[in-house]
Amino acid sequence: MKHRLLIPTRGRRAIPRAQRGQAMAETVVIVGSALLFAFWAINMIGHLSDVRDRTEAAARYAAWERTVYYDDNGWAPKYGNAATKSDAAIRSEIAQRVLGRGTKIDRADGTRNQLPSSEEPMWRDIAGNTILQKYGDLQVSHNVGGTGTVADKALNALGSLSGIGAGFDLPTKNQQSASVSLRVAGDSPSLVALWPNWAGVTFSDRHVLLTNTWTPDGSNNAKSVIAGAVPTAKGAVLDYALDVLAPAAIDITTLDLGRIQPDVVPADRLGNK
Repeated sequence: MKHRLLIPTRGRRAIPRAQRGQAMAETVVIVGSALLFAFWAINMIGHLSDVRDRTEAAARYAAWERTVYYDDNGWAPKYGNAATKSDAAIRSEIAQRVLGRGTKIDRADGTRNQLPSSEEPMWRDIAGNTILQKYGDLQVSHNVGGTGTVADKALNALGSLSGIGAGFDLPTKNQQSASVSLRVAGDSPSLVALWPNWAGVTFSDRHVLLTNTWTPDGSNNAKSVIAGAVPTAKGAVLDYALDVLAPAAIDITTLDLGRIQPDVVPADRLGNK
């Protein structure tokens, strides 16, 4: 007959343990949220970078226009009807030609005074709202002045001589400075969500060119400008002196003092007819 040996054992207590994987899940959620905001921010920085590039291009456009078109200054009207263009016209052209997408250049661009009909897709926030909201957010101005160097003194000296009929009446204000500012995203809830202190951003750029938009109209006006540097061209007194000296030297009557011939075409450039 077999007997079983029963060995009494004490009951074991279950040791409480934390659930595995919980910390990892929390980390993934936190890091994922941070990366999501980072990607949104990087995306918007790219959009704003494009606005910055367009602002620079707009300032270049405004400066180069001043190499061809005057503002309403006092020199050009004396020697013809020089082409003029106001800051308001250049501002309107920038809105259509620089800020627009796929717009064709039109003669009426300088008078539209509004934002382009087709906006740049990059110029939207993460919610799809446009960041350039009104035409007044684009500002254009320019300044005309001297060079601030010793050249100004020389030109001023020539100008003073022209006052007595013996110098060039030159356009001395040849430094053209064009400034453009562009304010975007002034009221964007999505950007406020990214950056709580967001209140919009303004990009500004300025370009300076030293140029000489000297455009007297026609030969007669060019002659009027040059004549100031040729005192003998104002030769009423000299003509009288030559008449007095003519009996003593007959050849003196053949002198053609102060002769000015603007726009003379060399003979080898002329055609047969």
